[in-house]
Amino acid sequence: MKRFTEAEINEANNINLIAYAEQLGLNLKKVGNSYKVKDYGGLYIDATGAKWNWFSKDAGGGPIQFVMEMEGKNWVDAVYTLLGTEKSDFTSRPKSIDEVKGPFVLPDKNDTYKHVIAYLIQSRGIDKDVVYDFISQDKLYENTHRSCVFVGYDDNHEAKYASVRSTNTRGNSYRGDVKNSDKAFPFSYEGSSTTVCVFESPIDLMSYLTLLQYHGIESFEHHMISLGGVADRALDYYLKLHPEMNRIMLCLDNDEAGHFACQQFNEKYHENYKLLRHSPTGKDFNEDLLTIKSNLQQNQVREPEVSYETERDIEEEMEL
Repeated sequence: MKRFTEAEINEANNINLIAYAEQLGLNLKKVGNSYKVKDYGGLYIDATGAKWNWFSKDAGGGPIQFVMEMEGKNWVDAVYTLLGTEKSDFTSRPKSIDEVKGPFVLPDKNDTYKHVIAYLIQSRGIDKDVVYDFISQDKLYENTHRSCVFVGYDDNHEAKYASVRSTNTRGNSYRGDVKNSDKAFPFSYEGSSTTVCVFESPIDLMSYLTLLQYHGIESFEHHMISLGGVADRALDYYLKLHPEMNRIMLCLDNDEAGHFACQQFNEKYHENYKLLRHSPTGKDFNEDLLTIKSNLQQNQVREPEVSYETERDIEEEMEL
């Protein structure tokens, strides 16, 4: 395998993606702080030309990953192409996310829940009642590998999606979707308001419910869904399932991918919904939860409660 110098790799990764995409003949449209690639559902390139995100496929990265995804090349060939030592073999065509799939089958259940319960409560700091509530709804269980299984259902309460999270606290920790899962059907918390809160992971969603309790909020009526990343298929489905929704509160991670996703969600949904944002103080809401628990144990002053005052959050316009 060719060993590229660090300078060559940096050169490839500094190629401007906007210019490269136009060279490929892709049709770009400026929307907000990025460019949308027409006919490629949810594919955006940042206005700097340094990064991209394909939300419908939950993929993204820099120039090398762009060539790998769009042209089906391995890493080495993608670098060659960007350096100009290999010609691009890109053929412009819409890419479908609807691939032919086999049947979806949930992982086998263990005969206990103890490892999942211990992991979520002790290691992740999630409230016991929150954990038991999802177990009672068959949205959470333990598989035979002692891992957490978070389940998403369709409107007939048929399981269509599941993500697995290892309960290991040492060594390798596995996380991933069950084969043939459909991300349109999210792990969710049913509410009664016209607002849906959107999270990247089930653990963040459960952490948020726990944080509400820490801040004395006893009545929380908003719907909550986990995207299983930053693709918006689950949000699209949930909004169609609940036409009464008129507000979307984005609770995505406080990192580059989360901020970029919020920009795209705002662009896509702002005409029909009021967009709001509650960003975690740390990287995500589980990190916030663990920080608060640690601070309380050390008798330190806890996070100001105003950040979790529901009415404040739902009345603030999202600033992007």
